[in-house]
Amino acid sequence: MKRRNFILLLLSLIGTVGGVLAGLFNLQVLQGRKYRKLSERNYVRKRYLYPPRGNIYDRNGVKLAYDIPQYALILDASRLDKEELEKVLSKLKRIFKIDLPRERINFKSFEPLILKKNLSDEELNLYHRYSFELPGVFVEIFPKRVYPLGYYCSHILGYVGYPSKKELKKYKEAIGPNSLIGKHGIEKSLDEILRGELGEERVMVNALGKVVKVLERKEPKRGKSVVLTIDIRFQKIVEDVFRESGFPAGAVVLLNAKTGEVLALASFPGFNPNKIYEEWSKIVKNKLKPLFNRATRGLYPPASVFKVPMAFASLSAKITTPYKIVFCRGFYELGDRKFYCWRRWGHGKVDLVKSLSKSCDVYYYTMGYKLGPTKINYYARKFSYGEKIPFELPIRRGFLPTPAWKRKRFREPWYDGDTVNMSIGQGFLLSNLIEQTLMMMGIVNNGVIYRPTLLKAVLDDRGNVVWKNERKVWKVAYGRLEYYAVIKRGLREAVRKGTARKAFSKIVDIAGKTGTAEVFFKNKRKIKRWYRKMRKRLPWKYRNHAWFVGFAPYRDPKFVIGVFVEHGESGGKAAAPIARKILERIYIEKLHKEI
Repeated sequence: MKRRNFILLLLSLIGTVGGVLAGLFNLQVLQGRKYRKLSERNYVRKRYLYPPRGNIYDRNGVKLAYDIPQYALILDASRLDKEELEKVLSKLKRIFKIDLPRERINFKSFEPLILKKNLSDEELNLYHRYSFELPGVFVEIFPKRVYPLGYYCSHILGYVGYPSKKELKKYKEAIGPNSLIGKHGIEKSLDEILRGELGEERVMVNALGKVVKVLERKEPKRGKSVVLTIDIRFQKIVEDVFRESGFPAGAVVLLNAKTGEVLALASFPGFNPNKIYEEWSKIVKNKLKPLFNRATRGLYPPASVFKVPMAFASLSAKITTPYKIVFCRGFYELGDRKFYCWRRWGHGKVDLVKSLSKSCDVYYYTMGYKLGPTKINYYARKFSYGEKIPFELPIRRGFLPTPAWKRKRFREPWYDGDTVNMSIGQGFLLSNLIEQTLMMMGIVNNGVIYRPTLLKAVLDDRGNVVWKNERKVWKVAYGRLEYYAVIKRGLREAVRKGTARKAFSKIVDIAGKTGTAEVFFKNKRKIKRWYRKMRKRLPWKYRNHAWFVGFAPYRDPKFVIGVFVEHGESGGKAAAPIARKILERIYIEKLHKEI
């Protein structure tokens, strides 16, 4: 070989080796990060590990909500090109009948797309049979929330769901796209306790998407469990009795009079949290609004139940005494206007006990006019009306009107007639069932109102108590013991021989107050007159609301109960019998001995 040719060959070899080395340097050093990412995209898969939510128990350890594993079919599109994806989608349609819209696929997301949840044994067998034809498709286990009691406790427990874009942005790293988060009820309000901590892992997969090796793993941490104050036996009695009454809508609250613990809370109609998304369209179209919690969110005129704090206010302000007589002629004259008692022919001579027993409007017109709106509001707030109530579920605050509010809202002065209407729980005044029930707790405990609560304890993943709730005084309405004694006697007489006679029981001594709240609508007199003339009953939406709020037993109260029947017409006919039946069943089943 000539020297010249040898030198050319040597230079050629040196150039080739140099080019290879330069290419390797470029691939491994200059563009190493880029190609490493591409390599990891193809062979390394990053995924979230979702923790089970904590369980929810009743006060006796009965499970009200828990997680079970469910198998889901997953597509990881990040490791497929468009041609491969088309083939996979075609096979998914043929094998599993899954027709996946292309717009749902995000090639950039490392979080896989759930194709189908709750795979049956047959579907699992199909997957294992055809998995070699489905690169990027695999099966994973996700937690599924179960509510074993169905409709029972639905408004207390609520339900869970996948996070929205807004929630993903809000919680950031704390949740993933397929995390179950609370959407309603206790599931929502105690979500941070129940949710747990998200885990994460990086795994190496083969061409078929099967895991070959786990590279990194951060274990998920199960959420804490919560024990509620609810007793499911009381809850079932409450819900069963109300449904048996036949009324379509309303609410019931049952409290432990000595602690403020909620033993049962129900709103009607309810829903089945296990089927919330399957029946979503039906639920949202229902005019009775099954998702609306009437016990905590519904605002209505408190009606004659408001006469109870009015009686205390009248005694405390020295406007009346337990024995002072007001003569009821069936109406109260104020200027040139007459404000009528519900009993048009009057009650005759009325003292404080009789005013509560017979629910005499004229008595409270007289007291309310003397008190005035400022003092009425002052004493009402002492018994929780219009106050922000601390509670595990959101409570819509009641409304106490004032002269300043009316001037701003209607550009009108406050009239004496407004005060008179307010004194019997009508007019602009609004309240909810929790407020009314807490007011009665204050009467029962001689002015002490304990903070209402649904949460008894928090447990760690081993079942150890990490936090325990304690009884706390929320409000105190100071007053002489004889005032409370005479009011309680009036409430007992209301059940024995007054407006709440249908709450009378031979099994348990019940005391309480009924209320019938007027429903206001356009052309009210004209519509009522027409239906009366045609001898027809008013349509459901035009009927008055019904209240009963009371306690039992009379001598040593254990329970405070509030019943609201939407458009129930009369508190004495609709709400009082429901309260009686609930309390009777509790005593018949001897559950009162456990409180």
